[in-house]
Amino acid sequence: MKQVELIGSLFYEPSTHTWSASGTGWRIEKTDGNKAKITFEEPITFNPHLPSKTNTYNLSISSLGENGQVHTSSVEEDGFIVTWKDISSNDTCMAAFRVIGTQVCFIPNDRSLGTEDSIADIYAAELLFSYEAKFGVVTLMGSGTINSKELTEERIKALSLESEKLLVELNKEEDTFCKDLLKEKMAKNKLRMKRQKEIAEHGSVFWDSAFRFGELWGRYSANDQEDSLGGCYVPLCTGGGPGIMRAAAEGARSHHAHVIGIDCQFGVDDFFNLKNTYSVFSNQRLRMNNFSIRESVLINYSHVILFWPGGFGTVWEVFETLSKLQTNHLRRHRTKAIFVHSEYWKPFFDCIEQMRKHGAINAYGDRIKIPGVDDQLPDEAYIAEVVESPEEAFEKTRCFVESLYQKNQLTLKS
Repeated sequence: MKQVELIGSLFYEPSTHTWSASGTGWRIEKTDGNKAKITFEEPITFNPHLPSKTNTYNLSISSLGENGQVHTSSVEEDGFIVTWKDISSNDTCMAAFRVIGTQVCFIPNDRSLGTEDSIADIYAAELLFSYEAKFGVVTLMGSGTINSKELTEERIKALSLESEKLLVELNKEEDTFCKDLLKEKMAKNKLRMKRQKEIAEHGSVFWDSAFRFGELWGRYSANDQEDSLGGCYVPLCTGGGPGIMRAAAEGARSHHAHVIGIDCQFGVDDFFNLKNTYSVFSNQRLRMNNFSIRESVLINYSHVILFWPGGFGTVWEVFETLSKLQTNHLRRHRTKAIFVHSEYWKPFFDCIEQMRKHGAINAYGDRIKIPGVDDQLPDEAYIAEVVESPEEAFEKTRCFVESLYQKNQLTLKS
């Protein structure tokens, strides 16, 4: 557990009900007259000076000056409420507070990374691939939030129970400011429930598809790959996360295949306790400090990079892959990029066409081979291709990897 100490100063102008503050690691989230909600950047628990009180942290606050008294309430993991009382004049009310506790979970901050963190990531990746995947990997990219229908329904149920709990608290609460905070939580919870229902309706089919690809590659890896590749082994690799990454890993592991998960600190699981976390679906895990290096590793060591439906992170990986192929940082004859499920990627392809129209990318050598739409040119014109099913993705991937072996190019080094 990492001990945390936060120090801050608060300023309140009674005449205008204006709040200001000084300090880091926290912020003023909401104000209402003489009340303000202080929110921590990351949840804090456990008072190291009072080990018996494991559900709280040490909070001390004091007034600076003679105008009014400062009080705290609703002390929770995410912050607390400050209230000024007994204000006798329009002079500025000032207070200082100090919080000592431990982080509930780690939330990364790339600005705090040092050179040694990045160097450690590079060496760790080199060691991993030198010993466990020295003939490269097949990497599947995809959303970390698209889940199976069953998992999504579990989340909807959990959110529904949370809404019921918040409603009970709201009915009991008498303070107007606290009521407003609870109403905001309920509104956010409602939006989350709506989003999960949309995922269940539109996205779960992609989770099933990634699971199926994992099954196919896992069965091939465990039973046929050794003979097909002359003893070489090319395992499945994912970003080590939940959602579609978990689906592929779970599918491959169901056939006892080797799956590498290269993740990063996201603040959503316990580094030392993997029980019930998505990371357990990769039987080999590498956790990195630097998000950018993690993305590069996922791409640079891959023979085939498959793009399932995804969001910001997946699109980042798409552009990094395509730009590296475009600029020959990755050799086209040794690296294949495949988009799976064209109906999802169509708006992205339209964006690519917009770029091509204005000359932002090459009109000939950097095309995406879309069946029936843009597939009339020689193979050298295409930087990536499109398939519609996990079965087709598997066949394309298997054939490409086996062709590299036949040409004696199934290696990570040039």
